[in-house]
Amino acid sequence: MDPDLPLIEALQASDDSALNELIDRHREPLRRFVFRYLRNDAACEDVVQETFVRVYFKADKFRPKSSVKTWIYTIALNLCRDQFRRLARHRGDVSMDAPARSDAPRTEVADAAPPPSARAVDSDRFARLQRAIDELPEKLREAIVLFSLEQRSQHEVADILRITPKAVETRIYHAKARLRAALGSVL
Repeated sequence: MDPDLPLIEALQASDDSALNELIDRHREPLRRFVFRYLRNDAACEDVVQETFVRVYFKADKFRPKSSVKTWIYTIALNLCRDQFRRLARHRGDVSMDAPARSDAPRTEVADAAPPPSARAVDSDRFARLQRAIDELPEKLREAIVLFSLEQRSQHEVADILRITPKAVETRIYHAKARLRAALGSVL
């Protein structure tokens, strides 16, 4: 049984405290997903907040065809799609001097072992990979982010995207092929 279903039922019965529990359970994983999709702190916070606002106001429309978690991610993904389109127009407008927020999700794992020159090469490769992912068509980008970066199962990705698991497999295959073609020797 879905552990979040009683919380949605409580929200449907006007128990607003159930929303706090849903937020506590899902905020951080959802934030990581949204940040990986958008790579913009302010937009990430807006999308996460708006996701839970919509959960609150649309709880009465939830039908347990899939898990509550999948429903929440579907809401977030739809908001990400809209936000990504808005951000795409301003993608290059990033200040390198702006300090990073301490609570921002990390985009790469720090490893003290390699020398700075090796880290610079890795950072460049990571940036190229991020740009290549950003340039994928929306359908491929969504599948690769959910499956490879968020490590969701094909079935869960299929539920979130409302497609078949075979379609997920095909999208991931095509996304990886495009990334290989775009990055060549970088990978």
